[in-house]
Amino acid sequence: MSKAAAYAAWIAKLKPTGIEVVPGLATAQPGRLDAPDVRPGEPLRAGGYGEDRGMYTQALFAPDGEEPRTVHLGLDVFAPAGTDVITPLSGRVHSSRINDQAGDYGPTIILEHTPVPGLTFHTLYGHLDRDSLKGLKPGTAFMAGEKIAELGTKRENGGWAPHLHFQVILDIGNAKGDYPGVCRRSEKDHWLAICPDPAPLAGVKAGAARG
Repeated sequence: MSKAAAYAAWIAKLKPTGIEVVPGLATAQPGRLDAPDVRPGEPLRAGGYGEDRGMYTQALFAPDGEEPRTVHLGLDVFAPAGTDVITPLSGRVHSSRINDQAGDYGPTIILEHTPVPGLTFHTLYGHLDRDSLKGLKPGTAFMAGEKIAELGTKRENGGWAPHLHFQVILDIGNAKGDYPGVCRRSEKDHWLAICPDPAPLAGVKAGAARG
């Protein structure tokens, strides 16, 4: 059985835990990256998995002479800077890094999970605040439902509205502290197979916040 098939079989049997990667996600409204910032007290917004976006114009996504990367591989959860970020599964820190190019993730954490024997995958948390990475080391363990970070401001998160980029990665290769969160349209099928829809793991109710 392929890892994609193994993950699909596991997630299909996963019982709801009530854990949300950002508190309030279960009742979030559909949201877009170019929408106004979410203010304290406002409902969260979420969505964007598999979305083909025209707003990625930075050199990071559109090098001269190359096909631009426009298809989003994760779930975006929009909330005020400083909002808690929670891991939905027990795991250990694989790597972390401050990715500080324009439009990039900013502070990023990648966790490794082995929820059942024979299935190991990773989750990526991008656009965090810098303090979340202080003292963090590979191998640091977190329990399901534990806070791992807080959301960063525009100044530190790559220039975006405060939000979490949450992504499931089935094949991380040699990546450390970074991983593509957007792919070329011509490679969409390949990358979406490696990075399946994170919504069920994140705490999004079926059919909700997929805008």
